Amino acid sequence: MANSDFHDKAYDAGTLAKLRIFELYAQEWIPVFVSQPEPKFKEIHIFDFFCGPGTDGSGVSGSPLRILQQLHGYYAKGMAGWSRVRIVVHLFDEKPKKVEQLCETLKSETWQIVGVEVDCRALTFQDALAEFLPLLSNSSIAKLLIIDQFGVDAVTDEVFRGLITFPTTDFIFFLSSSTLYRFRDHPAIKQKIEKPEDSYNVHRAAVDYFRRLIPANEPMFLGSFSIRKRSNIYGLIFGSHHPLGMHKFLQVAWANDEIAGEANFDIERANIRPEEGILDLDVMRPNKVREFEDGLEAALRAGEMTSEADVVRFCIEAGMTARHSAPVLKKLKNEGVIVAEFQVPDVRNLRSPRPIRTK
Repeated sequence: MANSDFHDKAYDAGTLAKLRIFELYAQEWIPVFVSQPEPKFKEIHIFDFFCGPGTDGSGVSGSPLRILQQLHGYYAKGMAGWSRVRIVVHLFDEKPKKVEQLCETLKSETWQIVGVEVDCRALTFQDALAEFLPLLSNSSIAKLLIIDQFGVDAVTDEVFRGLITFPTTDFIFFLSSSTLYRFRDHPAIKQKIEKPEDSYNVHRAAVDYFRRLIPANEPMFLGSFSIRKRSNIYGLIFGSHHPLGMHKFLQVAWANDEIAGEANFDIERANIRPEEGILDLDVMRPNKVREFEDGLEAALRAGEMTSEADVVRFCIEAGMTARHSAPVLKKLKNEGVIVAEFQVPDVRNLRSPRPIRTK
């Protein structure tokens, strides 16, 4: 993924998995801001800081064209708030030739989308952050940042600390195998990895490392997705200030990994096929799901959760979607342990959550 001629070749399965995550999250993110007749935000900006030429050597769409495809689809659906929101897509790359190729592609009528402004330029990641710092710091503008860095350390500790301060901003950044390899020997996380070659857990440890960079008073949620390419492990890290953003990322992650919601391979080493992971037999349930359900049931029985908001937060912190709580809620309601009006907690109800009562 880090080769200079990367875009001249056909995307491999790992890259396609990464692009699918980018596209599916954009698909979830866009309608939040354009679906209502009176949108909360009058301006949204999507940044692709390492856009490349737009396609691989076989003409398969990369992240910039996938983002535009999603926007085109929502325009075609006639979303209620579309004409009331300024939509800007920023496509940057430090390599002018790749940007020239992308800009040429975007001249086609296919990519001319009513109501969408496109800012396509040769610009380094650092220069782009500096130029758009006022916009990124503006809480009245919604932003989505895609940082598909190619084997470089663009997201340093300092940059990460900056990203988490940007209000109303969701971000996804890519960690190369070489970057993750260096995490193996980092003193802050070395003890969390059973063996130096344990690449299954190194991305989890890297996420924990970034999580510890978040100040205690900063309301920031982090999620991750690991991607295996041959013997190498790559990673995506997602960040959002809002539980709804985090929940949407988890929905995308679980759509791509029915066993653990974390990877495009069996990160739990459970040897369970996806179709087996939805069986009712407890022996076939993935470890992560069983542990989550046990913890949630114990908390509910102890009366530690008084509303659906408590359940949603428990789910998110465990890396699960709200729907994963449904079997436990149903069980305890049938047993008469709790009383609740909902089958699945609604993330959109956090400001006025429905109560949970214990008998």
